[in-house]
This record gives sequence, C-alpha cells and structure tokens, in this order.
Amino acid sequence: MNINYDNQPPRNYVRHRSGIGLTCTPFVFAFALLVANGYGQDRIANTVHNLSAGGPGTIRAATEQQICIFCHAPHNTQGLKPLWNRQLSMSNYTIYTSTTLDAQPGQPTGSSKLCLSCHDGTIALGSVLSRADQIRMLGGDFLPAGLTNLGTDLSDDHPISFYYTSGIAASDLQLKSPQAILSETKLDATGQLQCTSCHNPHSNTFGDFLVLDPRFGNLCTSCHQMNNWVGSSHQSSSSAVTGAALNDWPFATVAENACRSCHRSHTAGGKQRLLINAAEEDNCLNCHDGSVANTNIQSVLNKFSSHDPRNKQGAHDPAEGVIITQAHVECADCHNPHAVAPQGPTTTYIPIGETLSRVVGVSIGGTLLDDSQHEYEVCLKCHGDSAVNTNSQIFRQAQTNNLRLQFQPGNPSYHPVAAPSPSADTVSLVPGLPQGSRLRCTDCHNNDSGPRNNGSGPDGPHGSSHEYLLERNYTTRDGTSESHAEYDLCYKCHRRSSILGDESFKEHRKHIVEERTPCSACHAPHGVSQTVATGSSDHTHLINFDTTIVRPEPETGLMIFRDNGTLAGSCTLICHGEQHRNESYP
Repeated sequence: MNINYDNQPPRNYVRHRSGIGLTCTPFVFAFALLVANGYGQDRIANTVHNLSAGGPGTIRAATEQQICIFCHAPHNTQGLKPLWNRQLSMSNYTIYTSTTLDAQPGQPTGSSKLCLSCHDGTIALGSVLSRADQIRMLGGDFLPAGLTNLGTDLSDDHPISFYYTSGIAASDLQLKSPQAILSETKLDATGQLQCTSCHNPHSNTFGDFLVLDPRFGNLCTSCHQMNNWVGSSHQSSSSAVTGAALNDWPFATVAENACRSCHRSHTAGGKQRLLINAAEEDNCLNCHDGSVANTNIQSVLNKFSSHDPRNKQGAHDPAEGVIITQAHVECADCHNPHAVAPQGPTTTYIPIGETLSRVVGVSIGGTLLDDSQHEYEVCLKCHGDSAVNTNSQIFRQAQTNNLRLQFQPGNPSYHPVAAPSPSADTVSLVPGLPQGSRLRCTDCHNNDSGPRNNGSGPDGPHGSSHEYLLERNYTTRDGTSESHAEYDLCYKCHRRSSILGDESFKEHRKHIVEERTPCSACHAPHGVSQTVATGSSDHTHLINFDTTIVRPEPETGLMIFRDNGTLAGSCTLICHGEQHRNESYP
C-alpha cells in the first residue's frame, strides 16, 4: 500500500480500517466500477455521492477525478473521524419540536453534523480541507434547492442527535426499545440517533441512501411500533395510487407506501408529526377523494351539514386534554390512521366501530381516555365539556350544550347512548328494537346516503343533506304538516302507527297532525341534564320545551310538565295560543 504524502494522486487504492475507499487511480477506479456492476448502486462510485467528474449525477466536479476526497482525506483534516475532509457548518439550526415528542434533540452532533456540511446548503461542495483551492463544480458550487438541501431549519425534518433510550421507548409506548430495533438502523457509539441511523452514505441500494428497503414501512417500523398497525387499512390496502392527485408517493400501492402515504421524513409540509401537507386534512383527502380509497369522504364533506375540516383553522393535537380550547374538526380527531380498519356490515349493536380503533376519548364521567371503548366517548371530546357550538340549535327550558351531561344515566330521561334506559313507557319501539336497547351517536348523525340509510356512500358523520348532520330528516319547524318524510328520523325507531294511534300519549295525533307541532317542541333528543333541570318541572320522557314555541302560562307564569305515573301527566303552559293549566292525561 503506497500512501501519498504530498497530495498527489496515489498509485494504488487506499483504505483505512473502516474499509472506506479514499482515493484511487483511474485504473483502479475503472476496476471498482467493473466490480460494482453486479451490486447495482451498492458502491459509492455508482451513486450521486460520487461528485467526481466521472460521477453519474448532474452535480459533479469539472475536472476532479478522485471520488472520496469530497468527504475524506488521509491528511490535512480537522482530525474528525472518519478522516473528515470538510469544514463543519457554524450555523445555529432550528430543530424539530412536537407536543408528542418525548426525546430532547439538541443541535446536530456526530455524523449528522458531517452530513449537514453538504446538506444544509451553507458550505460549497468543493470546499475541502486537503486542497488549498476549492474544487470547481459544474452545476453550481452549493447543493441546489430541493429535498436534499435541508437548510438550517430542521423543524420539518425527522429529529436527530438525541439519545434513544429505553426510558424514551417506555414513555412513548409506540417506540421499540433500543435493543429491539433492527441492526441496520444503528445508533451511534454514544447511543444517539443520527442521520446514519437511516442513511448509509456509501450505498444507494434501496434509494435515497437508505439502510433498508422502505417499502411497506420497513424502515419506519424498525423503530416505530404503532398500536394496531398490523392489519390496519393503511398497512394492508392494495389500492393503487397511480394517477393520484399528489405525486408524492414513491410506490404503487397504499400498502407499499405505508408510512410514506402520509409522512415525509425531510422537508415535511406539516412540521409536527412530519406530515406531507401543511393542511392536516389534505393528507387524508388526497386519497379519500375518490382517487385511491374506496370511501370518497371529500364528496360527503360538501353536503349541507358536515364535519368539514377544511372550514377550520385549528389543528388536531394528539396531546389534547378534556377541554378543547380551539374549536376544530380534523380527520385525526375521530380516526387513528395507524389503527383504522374497515367496518363490516352489522345489524347488531356494537359499542365502537373499527374505524374508530385506538382513538382518544372522554368518558361519560369526564375523564380522558387513551383508548375509547364506546363511540360516544370519541364524540364527547368536542361535544362534551368543550361544548363546541353548532350552527343551529334549539333553545330549551333547561339549556346546556354539554352532551356529556345530557346523556348521564342519572338524568330524569335520556336517549340510551351511555346506558340503557330503565323506562318501560316507550311502547312505540319498532319490532327488533326491544326495551333496554342501546344507541350509538351515528344511529342518528350520519351520512344520509350511507349504508344505514340503504345508500352506497361512506358510513359516518362526515356530511349530510339534512340539518344537524342527521341521517334522516327531522323537521323542527313549527307549523309543519305531519308526514313520514318530515319526521323520518323519529320514525326510524318509533312506529308511526303507534305515535299517531296515541298509544303512549292520548293527544300525540292532535299535537302533531292537527296542531302541526313538531316533535322537537316538547322532546329534547339527547336527554335532560339533572344539573340544569328546572325544579318546578319534570323532565321525564325527554320533555324539555322549545321556548320559541312553548311559553309560560300567562296568569301563573309557569311552564311545567308533571309526570303523574305510567303514561300519565299534566301541563301548565301556553302553546299555539292555547292555554293549559294542569291539563292532564290520559
């Protein structure tokens, strides 16, 4: 082995202990290329990291023939391993931050600092320590703008230079322990995760100098252990992405892209959690717009009433608490993209569907849940103690927008969402819906063209042509002529023949048909909270008057319903100009 001491081209190939080629003669260079042909881009000479004049990329030297000199030299370096031949950037970097990051990355260290001496774009590619003059480059002296030029703002890049410890893995719960990560994704000698944990600068076998084949999320899942990922829709879907609106997916199917379907490890548009697009919903709607996924959610969001994330400026944060301070509705508020799975058809009650798997929620008692077990717990994140206002609402005698309070099992009455109803007075239930049955929020709030209304559209409360995001029509306007279409939602569970036949209340027909009073004038559909119930009035049978239709009886100033036992009661109030004073039934 002949070592060149005067910086002249050496006669033979020089290697140091790590086996990295330093410099080579044209003869040996040609031999190296010949040997490398059987390994694709497994040798650096065949990759764009070969910045010599003979390199395959558009960024290369004008005349310099040596390959390794752009990073390594045997002499005149700063003494940094491995024989580093470049200046290190003096830049102060903006580092990645996230509300869900347990690690504490600092300024770049170790091999990451070496990588950034090219990839932050601040140091000329031909500026090497072993040469007095800068190597002249074709196509520009600095790394051009693009995905490989990270700049000094690393807040949109995967965090680096942090200690990947067992404690972090235990705290995160979705990270593998350092001992369990694959051998290809190495930590450095100090236990820090660096650029070289994912990238091998000397081999481009898998593209982007990655250490593992990135298809099917292999590289990401080397460290990340997402709950319920295996078997989920995004892990297993064979849907083709060819021709999709966003040309950011490197592989042919959703399953092959896996994590890459939504995330980008460098120059991400959504910095926290490294989403491809800055607008959170765009990362979902790029597939769920009819171009890739079977469920065209975007078309449903355009309906009259919807949970449309495009109308909200706030973003979802997985670290949100019980109280949501900034009103928003994002796909990830209800769906966990790492765990979501298709929901098969069912005719029986299930507490929560697979599309809501592993989603944070709020219990009926008001505590934060890491993993919702009931559908209503997901809804209560926004419609519970946060009580997000809706565009339309009915003003009630006992008023609260907090649905967590309205569904409490200790209330005078409630629709059986959080618990079965103990009432035996509901004689109007349709066949197959026995006393004690439970409901889910989506039994009422759903796509009007979805499968639960005999349609072919996607299931769920994404959008509806009806007010209040209801699956079927529910007219709350006074003076409405009764028909099955006007009260279709009520008649989904309550037999129209029973209601109009006065089986439970002797004057149902008179009120609904003759007086043209809507169901909502007397009944609150969710429940009546014990905390706001008026002491002078009973609120059984979901009776909570609409105060724009029903008013206090003028002489007594009272607006009261009294429950007098099974299928019996009395009213003191005025409605449609008709005065009631202790008017009783049956």
